[in-house]
Amino acid sequence: MSEKRRIVRSVLEGKKPERVPVGFWFHFFEDELVEATSNEALIARNVEGHRAFIEAFNPDFIKLMSDGYFNYPNPIISLTATEDELGAIQSIGANHPWIEEQITLVKRQRAQFKEDIYSFYNIFSPVTYLKFLLGGDAQFVEFVNSYSAATINHVLAIVANDIAVLSARVIQEAGADGIYFSTQNIRSIIETEIFENIVKPNDLIVLNAANEAGGINILHICGYEGAKNRLADFVAYPAQIVNWATAVEKVSLVEGHQLFPDKVVLGGFGNTTEDLIFAGTQAAIQNETEKIIDSFSASPSLLIGADCTVPRETPLEHLEWVRQAAINQSAIVE
Repeated sequence: MSEKRRIVRSVLEGKKPERVPVGFWFHFFEDELVEATSNEALIARNVEGHRAFIEAFNPDFIKLMSDGYFNYPNPIISLTATEDELGAIQSIGANHPWIEEQITLVKRQRAQFKEDIYSFYNIFSPVTYLKFLLGGDAQFVEFVNSYSAATINHVLAIVANDIAVLSARVIQEAGADGIYFSTQNIRSIIETEIFENIVKPNDLIVLNAANEAGGINILHICGYEGAKNRLADFVAYPAQIVNWATAVEKVSLVEGHQLFPDKVVLGGFGNTTEDLIFAGTQAAIQNETEKIIDSFSASPSLLIGADCTVPRETPLEHLEWVRQAAINQSAIVE
């Protein structure tokens, strides 16, 4: 077992590691929403991006990017579809190219690891995949309000079960340790009702499938573009690691750990060009790393990273400053 895998496993088992593990990640496309299905040039760019980053930074653990596969392949799902069309939607199938290619993608990403590290493949909430198809939160709310509850439940069940199949296969066949499951509240005046009746039940379908497949899974409560969430809504989600936007939510890792006491927490650094990990000095970044580690002196349940994917232009030396501070601080604590 590699040293990096050993220290992450220690954290997952509730044991004090030799040092606090550190992991960050980038998007490798200029536009991660571009469609890569059956496009070998883009798929190869995704794979090469992982190779170059892992070789240059050597992260302790990593999120494997699904760039190019954000678009669930069912064009019938739209605001112009009829009730009958949506009610007749069927699964894309366990062996659909969109699924098969992602299994192959993860195998290719992992095949070039220099050493054995924990890896988590990016999977979105079923509702998030629908938001990508429809255009955003407002369009999703319009979608929910435009069709019967039975039709909406049918569509979400189809999507959720397809994503559950993808998640299980990524773990069982492609070798990922788990999924990095990205979800969030909906920005709407009727959000609570939508969350409890639509978002959460379908999220649980995917997470339960990933757990049953043997995954160690990260719950990512996404604060993309400043989206705020009610963290308490996610307390009962069955994931082993939880990550949220500390900078957006104004909820520190220690405060969040009080909400999620039985989980490992991941994060500590904001992920925009205005945040410390991108714009800070070496002294400021290392001081912040030391503060994060000191704040968890009573618990080993900490992985250091960012609120989400860091900007593409983030200097790798900034990430290395975090790791060196983690190594030095762990030695001091010892």
